[in-house]
Amino acid sequence: MTTNRVINDPDRVVEDMLQGWIAAHGDTLRIDAGNTRVVRLHGAPRRGKVGIVTGGGSGHEPAFLGYVGAGLCDAAAVGEVFSSPTARSFYDAMRAADGGAGVACLYGNYAGDNMNVAMAVQMAAAEGMAVRTVVANDDVPSAARGDEASRRGVAGEILMWKVAGARAAMGASLDEVIALARHAMARTRSIGIGLSACTIPAVGKANFHIERGSMEVGIGHHGEPGMSVHRTATAADMAERMLDTLLPDLPFAPGDRVAVLLSGLGATPLMEQYILYGEVARRLQERGIQVAFRLVGNLFTSLEMMGITLTLMQLDDELLACLKAPCQSVALTLAGGLPPQPQDAIPTPPSAPARTPAQTQEQAQTARPPAARRTSEGPAIALDGAGNIVRELITAIVGHREFLSEIDGLIGDGDHGINMAKGFSGCGARLDAMDASQAAQLPAALQQLSQALMDDIGGSMGPLYGSFFQGFAAVLGPEQEMDATLFGQALARAVADVQEMGKAQVGDKTLIDTLAPALQAYRQSLQAGAGFREALQAMEAAAEAGKESTRHLQARIGRSARLGPRSIGVLDAGATSCWLILSTLAQSLQRRLAQASA
Repeated sequence: MTTNRVINDPDRVVEDMLQGWIAAHGDTLRIDAGNTRVVRLHGAPRRGKVGIVTGGGSGHEPAFLGYVGAGLCDAAAVGEVFSSPTARSFYDAMRAADGGAGVACLYGNYAGDNMNVAMAVQMAAAEGMAVRTVVANDDVPSAARGDEASRRGVAGEILMWKVAGARAAMGASLDEVIALARHAMARTRSIGIGLSACTIPAVGKANFHIERGSMEVGIGHHGEPGMSVHRTATAADMAERMLDTLLPDLPFAPGDRVAVLLSGLGATPLMEQYILYGEVARRLQERGIQVAFRLVGNLFTSLEMMGITLTLMQLDDELLACLKAPCQSVALTLAGGLPPQPQDAIPTPPSAPARTPAQTQEQAQTARPPAARRTSEGPAIALDGAGNIVRELITAIVGHREFLSEIDGLIGDGDHGINMAKGFSGCGARLDAMDASQAAQLPAALQQLSQALMDDIGGSMGPLYGSFFQGFAAVLGPEQEMDATLFGQALARAVADVQEMGKAQVGDKTLIDTLAPALQAYRQSLQAGAGFREALQAMEAAAEAGKESTRHLQARIGRSARLGPRSIGVLDAGATSCWLILSTLAQSLQRRLAQASA
């Protein structure tokens, strides 16, 4: 791929960026010894201090790793471009920040982040670590007033990190830090305006478009469309529109003191940022609102997107004092006496190898009643020797990488195929490293696939598909062969685990629209007296129909749900990759059944 960018390998931009980041800032920051996707502060954790952790997708620099520093965050988990860090990375960041007083994990409200943080918190609890979370939801256009819990987290996260980091540095307890972070977020409102698109390097082209001479009001940090599209206006008109959205929402009132954070989205010159700030400041003054704290610059970006975000925080004495408290990081430094920083961090004990996300979930699942042994007398497939089915799944996903990313780019980030291919390819490397006899066993190979997806790709698909294949592995693990009944039990367990984690239902425009009808068709086929091969064919046909049904649905869950009617007319990427997986499974199993009966 030839692109006019300052990169080496489009698939390794995050790894290469992190190397450069530490080369430039290694005097204060370091990569965690056990996880190359965790950036931590030298001297962290401080004994007795509440640890502050954040994390998110790359491409927003200096967020998130730029706010790791004294008086701010102690560690950050780093994801792929515009994709949540894995549960493992969030967990390792928590461990890197734990000085014995607990950890506050402060992050943005996105489906993948929510899933991976929840899994990381479970892993931390299993190790006896106290972790509490606060989710940023400051983006006003992304959900209506009264539904604040559904709003995205955008640049307002910076102000939350700042006040929580200051309060932790002052010696506050975990309860006090969490309470202040929640208080800060409840008083914070943001809005963005987009003027041009951005391009994920591994995709090579923009996955959305803003017409020249147009501006998207309410755009998200990943290019999610906003409330409305208008002809590009003056800075004065932009300021008026943004304030007209933010001020009534809290509401802000005459006599209030506020913090103003104005961030470019990556390509907006500082000159233009300050022009807009001047318009915002003047209008606030005219409304009797005092600007008591301000930050202007490229503070939370979106690759090379042209545009701006505006954040207001309604202040009280405690919030203002914490905002003005000294801090030092790559992205933000405020002068003053910093809290004492030890020369050496408290040693972080090695993580127990048995506490990976997939294995933690497997431990929880083993508490469930075991699946009934197969009862049918039809043909069966030996599980020892069927491990190559996972290799066929890898080939199918990697081979459709561009296709899946193309679909995702229409209403998402355009990275679904990229991330899925990376996770499945990682499973291939794990299988290569295994003993050949182990890799040949289907349950063991599926377990490796589950672990690779949960550990390596992040986003929402890592936990969801990791749970899916873990469900299969858990049911098949005690068995030596698989017949129609056992496959149905494994599929039912896998679908139930996905639904339990993602909370989606049929009609939400997700992979459940493929999974649920496929399971139903398989069950009905067996109940009607069909054999294993015929039931697999029914499953495959229903999976394809379910995938196609998403084209006509409006998204009701996940990131594309905020697009409203604009999500109609496009296939869901997760439903499409799920169809590929089920279709590959069905065809592979049918070939093995045919060979067994020959």
